[in-house]
Amino acid sequence: MALRLALRRGVPLPLRRAVARLRRVVRDRLDGSHFRLARRLAPPWDRIASVRIMQPIKHSPLWEGKLANLQRGVAMLDGVKVAPGEVLSFWHWIGPPTAARGFAIGRAIRADEPIGDPGGGLCQLSGIAYELGLRGGLHIAERHAHSRDLYGSEEERSTPLGLDATVVWPWKDLRLENRLGVPVVLRLAVEGMVLKAWLEADGELPEQPLKLERDDHDDHRRVTVQRAGAVVSTDRYAI
Repeated sequence: MALRLALRRGVPLPLRRAVARLRRVVRDRLDGSHFRLARRLAPPWDRIASVRIMQPIKHSPLWEGKLANLQRGVAMLDGVKVAPGEVLSFWHWIGPPTAARGFAIGRAIRADEPIGDPGGGLCQLSGIAYELGLRGGLHIAERHAHSRDLYGSEEERSTPLGLDATVVWPWKDLRLENRLGVPVVLRLAVEGMVLKAWLEADGELPEQPLKLERDDHDDHRRVTVQRAGAVVSTDRYAI
């Protein structure tokens, strides 16, 4: 492990990103995921909106950059249609979160420490999409929890602990697969300091019940999430 970390630190970040991106592309083609990625925005039609979520956008460090990144990310993801058998990939639609592409400096976590980074704050967008997928009955093809809980109180938190989804280009993605048998459309909006998300379909989508169980310890918190009685994740967060 120490040798692996030393080699990683000795390789320039752009090269590591290029290698990780190539590995992702090759893996997607080998397992067929590349051909099942959702690639279309939904055309207008009469749809029923269901499974709605709202989250506050809190005034945390670098919140102005986070707000700008959320607005930009929402503009890219809003209206994506996921047909039966297709997979929604967060990074397929967002792309590299660089300053050259208009992303601002927001707070992110790297090596368990908070830093300022272009695209920082997009994890709230991936988190609300993850929770929406869970409640809407989508299959979670890929999701990664944060390694650390940055918040000392629940009042500071925007995304429920255990329903977060960290995304790191191009290593960690959020992917939601539609196994419902009907097309669904992801809808997102930023209104003031509120992030909103909902699903639309030809008919009403029954919301799946979620149960969160949390155990707090001296140096970490552990959260187990169940959907309709089945465990979907158990995550450990350093404090």
